[in-house]
Amino acid sequence: MGAPLVIGRAKEPRVVPETVVISKELHNFIRVIDRCTTSPRSVRRILSSPQTSTLPTMSTSPSPASTASLAPRTAIQLLGLMLLHGGVAGWIGYGAFIKATEFNPNLLPGVILDVLRFVMTRIAVDPSVFMSWSLRSIIGVEIFLALAILLSARYARVLAITTLGFFCAILLYAMITTAMSDGIVKAVTTGCGCFGSAGMPASVMFLVDGALLASAFFLVSRQREGTATPVAATLAIGMIAIFAIREPEMTTTPTPTEVVKDPNTNPSGGSDATNPELVTKPAVITGPWPSAPAKYEKTYFPRWKDWIGQPLRDQKLARAIEGTMPADLERGDWLVVFSRPDCEDCQSMFRGNFAVARKERVLKVTVPDSRGPHIGMPCIGCEERMLYRVRAGETGKGKSPDYVFKTPVIVRMKDGIVSGVCVDRSNAAEYASVFGEPVKSTTAAPTDPATPVVTPPTTATTAAWPGPPAKLSSFYVAEFSGTVGKPLADLPFALLIENKLPPKFLEGRWIVVFYREDCDHCNDLLMTYFSGALKFPTLTVAIPDADPAASMPNPCDACSKLSMIKGPNYVIGTPVVLAINNGIIECVVEDVEDMTALEACLKFNTP
Repeated sequence: MGAPLVIGRAKEPRVVPETVVISKELHNFIRVIDRCTTSPRSVRRILSSPQTSTLPTMSTSPSPASTASLAPRTAIQLLGLMLLHGGVAGWIGYGAFIKATEFNPNLLPGVILDVLRFVMTRIAVDPSVFMSWSLRSIIGVEIFLALAILLSARYARVLAITTLGFFCAILLYAMITTAMSDGIVKAVTTGCGCFGSAGMPASVMFLVDGALLASAFFLVSRQREGTATPVAATLAIGMIAIFAIREPEMTTTPTPTEVVKDPNTNPSGGSDATNPELVTKPAVITGPWPSAPAKYEKTYFPRWKDWIGQPLRDQKLARAIEGTMPADLERGDWLVVFSRPDCEDCQSMFRGNFAVARKERVLKVTVPDSRGPHIGMPCIGCEERMLYRVRAGETGKGKSPDYVFKTPVIVRMKDGIVSGVCVDRSNAAEYASVFGEPVKSTTAAPTDPATPVVTPPTTATTAAWPGPPAKLSSFYVAEFSGTVGKPLADLPFALLIENKLPPKFLEGRWIVVFYREDCDHCNDLLMTYFSGALKFPTLTVAIPDADPAASMPNPCDACSKLSMIKGPNYVIGTPVVLAINNGIIECVVEDVEDMTALEACLKFNTP
C-alpha cells in the first residue's frame, strides 16, 4: 500500500529564542537567591516548598517582582543608593560624632535648646543631669539613624526622608528668626552648631540637607524589600550609646581666698609673724567667700528664679567665678551682670544702663564661651571677673564647662542675698526688680469738695514712649524735614529706637545723636562736642549696620547709649543731631559741617 495521504499542512514546531528560555530549575534557584537577600523566613519556606524539588506540571513564568529584581540598576539608581546608604548615613553619623566629642549642649540648634529650656522650667530635676541626658539621648538617636540608614534596605529611605526633612525645618526656622532679629546677612553666615563650634553656616547645612533629601525622595525606589532586623539591631546600639558616651572630666586647683588682718586682733599693729590670726572683713554673711570647687560642673544651667532670697555664694554658677571676689561684695547693694563679649544685646544693655557710674556697685562677669568677634561693653566703675574656663596649653583638666543660658542676665543683691533677677529686659517686672525704676504715684492731693476737679490735658511731658510697632517693615527712611515743632514720637523712624529709653527722656531738654560706629565723621563729632561734661542730657543712638571690624568706641562717657532695633534696614546719613524739649523737636541738624546751625541747636555756649 502506498503512503497514507496527508491532508493539510503539518504543524511546525514553535521556535523560541534561546535567550528567553529559562529552565524551571534555574528560575526557582534565582527566586530562592532573591529571597535570601530579603527574608530568611521566606528562604526556609521556599526551600521546603515542593516547587523547589519537583517540577510543576504546568509551565511557569517569572513574576514581575522577580523580573524587576533581576534587571540591572541604572546609573541614576546606583547614585541614589550610594547617596542614601553612604552620604546620608555618613552625614548624620558625623554630626553624632562631633556632638559626642565636644559634648556641649550650647552648640545645639537654638530651637532645640529653647525646647529643652522650656521643659527645664516645668520639671523638678537637676539642670546638669537633665541637660546631660538630653544631649546623650540626641546623640543616641543620631547614631541609631545613621546605622539604620546604612544597613537597612526596607526602611532606609523612609528614615532618611523623615530625618532630613526635620533637619531642614529646624534650619529654616533658625535662619528666619535670625534674619528677623539680626538681618539676612547674619542669618546666612551664622553657624547652627550642628557640627560643633567649627561647623558650617546654617545656610550651607540647609543646602546639603536639602540635596540629600531630594536624592532620597526622587532617586531611590519606593518598593524595596527587607526585614526589620537591621533596624532592631541599630536601635539597640543607639540605646547603648546613650549610656556609654564618656563625658570629659574637669578639675582645677582651688583659688586661695583673700584675707586681711583683723584690727581688733592685733591692736598694736604687730606683724603676721607675731600675730598670725587672719579673718575676713566683716560682712552681713560671715566667713570668707567659698573657695573654687575642686571639680567644676560639666554643664551650668541656672534656675535663676530659685536664686531669689538665697545667698549668691550658695549658687554653683557664682562659685565658678574666677579670681578673688571684691572684699565688700556681700555688703550693700550690688548688681552682678553675666554677659558674653560677642553679645550685641549685652552691649546694648551696657550702653543703656552702665555707660555712667551707678549708685550700686557692679560686678561684670564674662561668660567665656563666645564664638564671634568681641565688641565693646562700656561698664563705668565696674569690677570685672570671668567664669572658669580651661586655658590654652593646660593639660589634665579636660574641657571648659558649658554655660547653657542666654545673656545678659542681671542679678541684684543686698548684703549678699539675691533680691531680683532679670533675664528678659522686655519684662517690666523683672527689669524693675534689678534696676529699681521708681513707680510714679497716682495718688492725687486732697482738694476742696466745692472746687471741681479738672483733669489736665495729656502732653508730651507725661506721655509714655509708644515703642516700636508690632509689625516691622523691611526698611525705614529717616525723614526730618518739617518735623520741628512735632513730637519725636510721631516719627516712624524714631520709634525704632530700642524701647529702653532713660528715665525722664520726655521731660526737659535732651540732645539726640544718630550715628554709626564705623563713621569717622560721627566719631569726630562725638569727640569734639560730647567727650566732656554735658550741659544737656544726651542720648546717642547707633545705627546697627556698621562694620564690626571698623567700629570705634563711643567717646561720650556721659551719654545714654542705645541702638536702633536690629533687623530692618535704615536709610539715613549719619551723623544727625536733634534737640527735643518735653518730647517736642526743637531743631534738627543733618549737615554737621554747618557749624552755625549745629552750635545753635546744641546751645552748649548759651548761658
